[in-house]
Amino acid sequence: MLTLPCPFCGQRDETEFLNTGPTKPARPSSDVTDSEWINWLTVPVNPVGYVEEKWWHVKGCGKYFTIKRHTVTHQIKMPDEDSA
Repeated sequence: MLTLPCPFCGQRDETEFLNTGPTKPARPSSDVTDSEWINWLTVPVNPVGYVEEKWWHVKGCGKYFTIKRHTVTHQIKMPDEDSA
């Protein structure tokens, strides 16, 4: 089980949180093709390595925050930490 570092409440068990998904890349400009637009809307980011995710501390302070989670090891880092 994961423990997540809520920036407002400190380390907490993952059962207190709801993962709202990976942060999306910047919205493409209006001159993209239909297939590029569909990919941006529907294809989630899922590389091997760190992914920025939004989490909601539903059973705690109620705040949203972003973390970096390694997709293989589940190691957690805050976005301002260096990714290795």
